[in-house]
Amino acid sequence: MKHPLRLPAWPLALCGLAVGSAATAQTIAGKDASADAETPPGGVLMRAMRDELRRTMRRLRMEQMESPYFVSYRVDEYDETWTMASFGASEGVWRDRGRTLSVEIRVGDADLDNSNFMPSGFSNSPAQRTISLPLDDNYPELRRRLWLTTDSAYKHALETLAKKRAALENRSREEVADFAPAEPATVFEAPVTPPTDAAAMQELAAKLSAVFRDAPDVHRSGVDAQTLRERVYYVNSEGTSFIRPFAAASVESTASTQSEGGHQLHDAEEFHAATWHDLPAFETMAERLNGMAAALAARRGAEFVGRYNGPVLFEGVAAAEMLLQAFVTRLLGGRIPVVGDSNMQNFATSLRAPFADRIGARVLPRFLDLRDDPTLRVLAGNPLRGGYSIDDDGVPSAPTLLVDKGMLRALLTTRSVASDQQASTGNRRGAAALPSNIVLSTDDGLSSDELRAEFLQLVAERGNEFGIVVRRLGTFYDGAGDSIGDQVEQVRLVRAYKVFPDGREEVIRKAELVGLGDATFKEIVASSERANVYAMRFLAPNAWVRERLSVFYGRRSILPVVSVSTPDLLFEELTLRKPIGNVPRPPVAAHPLFDKP
Repeated sequence: MKHPLRLPAWPLALCGLAVGSAATAQTIAGKDASADAETPPGGVLMRAMRDELRRTMRRLRMEQMESPYFVSYRVDEYDETWTMASFGASEGVWRDRGRTLSVEIRVGDADLDNSNFMPSGFSNSPAQRTISLPLDDNYPELRRRLWLTTDSAYKHALETLAKKRAALENRSREEVADFAPAEPATVFEAPVTPPTDAAAMQELAAKLSAVFRDAPDVHRSGVDAQTLRERVYYVNSEGTSFIRPFAAASVESTASTQSEGGHQLHDAEEFHAATWHDLPAFETMAERLNGMAAALAARRGAEFVGRYNGPVLFEGVAAAEMLLQAFVTRLLGGRIPVVGDSNMQNFATSLRAPFADRIGARVLPRFLDLRDDPTLRVLAGNPLRGGYSIDDDGVPSAPTLLVDKGMLRALLTTRSVASDQQASTGNRRGAAALPSNIVLSTDDGLSSDELRAEFLQLVAERGNEFGIVVRRLGTFYDGAGDSIGDQVEQVRLVRAYKVFPDGREEVIRKAELVGLGDATFKEIVASSERANVYAMRFLAPNAWVRERLSVFYGRRSILPVVSVSTPDLLFEELTLRKPIGNVPRPPVAAHPLFDKP
């Protein structure tokens, strides 16, 4: 059955879809009559987008070809400032201002259109192209750029749909509509214009990076600082329109070293806020960076852990990282695209959500609930960074209960819905469904002392000499990129410790969690009563593939920040091992500033 799309009265119901005789959208002969109309919210830019959209839906059609049934325009207007520093030396300050355009055109119908298709050579998708618009509100030039990009996007959509239909002559596909319906929405938010002090950013980054001058065991280090002011302008042929502002500031530091045996050791710290002035004080950030340097130094001379099976306690940020990397990645609703090359079928199948067939099954202990809530701005006094009012499909944000008392209830989806779900959850962020604010909660948490006692009791019951406590995991930007994959089966541990029955701790140089599967999180036997909140960047599984499969023609991709609220988590049994593979040789000479004559 087809999913009816509710269309607005103003471009379509009055005009229909007229057949044009030209192979391209017609040129603008002088100024559009609507150019003299009262300026709508969003000024000249939004007016140009609406006017060209109206004309597109009336007149865009090649001979003997289908006209679009859905069109959207999106413009990202951004002002970004960033700086980098290392070892107390600034590498400069840069500023980038611009507008980028994305056009989404769907031909066919909602049941079968040009989306969800993986052609041969899909890595060259126009979704990866950057299409710029002028910063000046020059109405004729904005219309000209919109017209030309729309024309190219339409031709690409027709070509893609033809290839998809040809591929389906020899194979079947998921019996799920390509595009789910959504009610029209209108959201206009006031602009966010926090001040950006480039000189202060540069000074702080250099000052923070100088922390590593007192860290002779750290071979490489750096600090990046960034502020971003952005407004997203969006209109579509269903009547949805929004203007969504966004502001962000971040300081991110990475550091690495090598052990005497040559093993690469990495660590990272990140701080996120809405504005530069909302970031933690210098002293707070410097203390965290000093702690990172000390942890790296301790690991250089530490021992490896042999193969270990037993209780593992994740404390603090490690619990949030474990939740995101190994569990939430399984909740992102992904489709199996139709392939143009049968050799790609196995790879295409791997894009399906790992938990697509687990709705209604138990995936967590019964004492845990999990929800995603982009409507939250503050939780228990902590500001959250993953929220938004409306997603990139134009679907208003709403909370989604993902897991209720251990039972999986939903996946996060876009309008390209996953199996067994009929509507978007409002989680499109870029090319795919991504989390926003993740909240793991329990009514049966233990105090810190009780949780540690439970952990040590499990260690004793198994007859292990020690248990494992983890306080930091590897992430994509600190040298552990393979810890995030389409189905995460291993995760690198960055700060992990052997904990003995008398409370003594010994740092572990490096280890990997292996054998992580769909049932792993059912091994949680207890959690703390107190939850901690963290903000961190999130890289979705197979993000590069999803970008290239996007229906958007032109994109400006930003790695999103996700907020995570989670208690400490105690797993009854996980498997650790020493990392395998060859290692590079360490530097021949010592660090020049710390080398003793």
